[in-house]
Amino acid sequence: MGIPVVYFRSSSFNAHRACEMSAYIEYTLGIRGNSGKAADKGTISHKMLEICAVAKKGKQDGLSVITDPNIGEVLTDNYDPEYLSTIMSRVYNYYTPKMAYHEWLPKDFKECCNSVWKAIQYKDGMFDPCNRNVVAAEPHFDFEIDKDWAEYNYEGFGLAGKLALKGTIDLVTDIGDGIYEIIDYKCGRLRKDWATGELKTVDNIHKDPQLRIYHYAAKHLYPHVHTFLITIYFINAGGPLTVHLDDSDLEKTEEMLRKRYEIMKNTEEPKILKNERPQDKWKCYRLCHAGKTTFEDTDNVQEKTEDRYGQFTRKGETMCKCEQVRYAIKKKGIDWVTENYKVEGFDFNFYKDPGSV
Repeated sequence: MGIPVVYFRSSSFNAHRACEMSAYIEYTLGIRGNSGKAADKGTISHKMLEICAVAKKGKQDGLSVITDPNIGEVLTDNYDPEYLSTIMSRVYNYYTPKMAYHEWLPKDFKECCNSVWKAIQYKDGMFDPCNRNVVAAEPHFDFEIDKDWAEYNYEGFGLAGKLALKGTIDLVTDIGDGIYEIIDYKCGRLRKDWATGELKTVDNIHKDPQLRIYHYAAKHLYPHVHTFLITIYFINAGGPLTVHLDDSDLEKTEEMLRKRYEIMKNTEEPKILKNERPQDKWKCYRLCHAGKTTFEDTDNVQEKTEDRYGQFTRKGETMCKCEQVRYAIKKKGIDWVTENYKVEGFDFNFYKDPGSV
């Protein structure tokens, strides 16, 4: 059957571009580890910026107070730096206890706040939500692609339907004349395409899958808008890059989605990054949960059998998770592995909000 795919989000799409096996293990089997500290600091900074945007939208709608589900009430008419600092502290103090797998240091709080201040102070507040006509902060999209090629029927899992797109956009603003600008804040210190190793530039950003997925989704959410500017704002890695997309770009985006969908559905042996691009194998051991961990000391460890996945070894060495999954696929086939290695209770259709913990 190949990999059962019921939806794309930009992260799953790009994960498969970067390493087929890693994407399969995380998004199909549901085997995943904790996020890295840098990613979690990015989540905290994003939440701070989200609250700024929600407060601005509330002010536009005549509200004096908005209630955030995580930190409670926030005033919409107080944008004093001292008050913003208290909001940042409340966000940080909400998230860090839930991310106790890291040691949180005073410098971490400072770095989170610095990212926010840089974002809202850039070029006299060009990307500060307070200075924007906010359409929506963190709007969620979840819809099926109504095309024949998007149909699926995975009888073994009782799933049938059409490929969906799911995701959350950081910020949507109205800049007038029927044009909306989508802003995606990036807090990392690199602006690479992790699937190709290329630096993201003004020359290649129009091909970025995340931006194209956002445009396709935004057209679904706001069908009356004819033109979108989509900006990735690399707060700590060189500033903003903006691409202009309109209705004439939708067909190319759809073709991009179709091709990746067909590749994944027909993948019977997912490729492993270190075998395909040996120069990037360090990512397997340092960044990938499946590449740097084993099935030892987990709830699923049993004696090695042919019908379940205890910890396997090869030539006396313990296999990491991706190697063991690959070995099992070669012996049993991908359908068997999907059925037997999938985390109990994991739902292919599950979408985890990027800000949730």
